[in-house]
Amino acid sequence: MDNATHHRADRPASLLPRRTALALFALLGAAVALLSARYFTLDPETFLEDQRATYLAHLVPLLCHIGGGTVALLLGPWQFVARLRTRRPAVHRFVGRVYLLSAAVTGLGGLALAPYGLYPPIAPIGFGLLAVLLLGTSAAALRTARQRRFDRHRVWAVRSYALILAAVTLRVWLPLFDALGAPFDQAYPAAGWTCWLINLAVAEAFLARKPSTRVS
Repeated sequence: MDNATHHRADRPASLLPRRTALALFALLGAAVALLSARYFTLDPETFLEDQRATYLAHLVPLLCHIGGGTVALLLGPWQFVARLRTRRPAVHRFVGRVYLLSAAVTGLGGLALAPYGLYPPIAPIGFGLLAVLLLGTSAAALRTARQRRFDRHRVWAVRSYALILAAVTLRVWLPLFDALGAPFDQAYPAAGWTCWLINLAVAEAFLARKPSTRVS
């Protein structure tokens, strides 16, 4: 077997972990999106008990945050499907625009809600920074796409999606902290930071392994 044939044979195996991870992210994101969609019933019983009054007083930013996040969670994984990107570029661009708009809406909603969050100042600052970084990375993804700097665009798209997935990791960390016996008033502020800091660290590690997307 020559080197070219060997390389082609190895390629599917090398892609398997990435495809598996993307499928897992898509599944978890869809589950969180469906779970969050219950907020659109506007039934106060579906709201987090400690935040019920705050949510009722700020329904517009809440629904923007939930609605934008739901769409972004559902569409985000499709931006990384190479076959869609190469064979259906118009679809890729359309999905990308809707994703970025959704990310902006959820980021603005989250930023508006952050000052009223539980356990200030630690948790509100953490969630506020998450919103700011989501808006910044999504704006950078849009700008570099318009400039046709596609390698840089992919870098910023990965970062943006990693931050969107904070909605998933938040729901992983809270039960984990609870299982470890951490009181909720300590677990929630900690999760407000770990839910996105660890995601970004994983994203940066992934990007550092790809020469064409090595970051600045």
